[in-house]
Amino acid sequence: MKKIFWVLIVLLFTVSCSKSKKQEETELNKIVNAVLKYESSRNASKENPYLVDPKLLQLKIYTPSPKEMLGEEPGPPPFFNKSVVRLLDLKHNTPRERKSDSLYLLQQNQYILDSLKVDDKINPNIKLASKEDINNHIKFCEFSNPVYFKDGFTYIEARYFDSSFGIGFGYLLEKQKDGSWMVKKMINTFIT
Repeated sequence: MKKIFWVLIVLLFTVSCSKSKKQEETELNKIVNAVLKYESSRNASKENPYLVDPKLLQLKIYTPSPKEMLGEEPGPPPFFNKSVVRLLDLKHNTPRERKSDSLYLLQQNQYILDSLKVDDKINPNIKLASKEDINNHIKFCEFSNPVYFKDGFTYIEARYFDSSFGIGFGYLLEKQKDGSWMVKKMINTFIT
């Protein structure tokens, strides 16, 4: 009887603590909005509407091997995987925060959403790209799933394509008191 009671408590706790799909869609829209605002101000571009691939790139977080950390062997391709050490270095947190964040980051290899559903109230400037748009290399961008840190930070990647040219960036964002997100750092992830 005690075992059943504890199983029910754990199940109830897990369900109550996890974000619902709708909440995560809203959060993802806010994150994408912050990234596009940042890019607009950085490039002084007036893209309207932004053409966005609805399919999310799935980032996986991994722990690098000792040889990889010493530079003796390369890690997996960065398009699909992110080293937990690199993410922690991007945030520059304290040793205590690193321990907490590293465990939290490694638990997020399953993301609740596989595509972006645009909330027109948050992102009226986004139009979802069709397969034809993507196949014809029309100017568009695509986003990865966000990876959350423990204390109101997140990391997301975006790739921007124009004809045969492509460039990618990773963004570290911080959640503001009003619930919006703000880009704190940007790194280049690839260029073709």
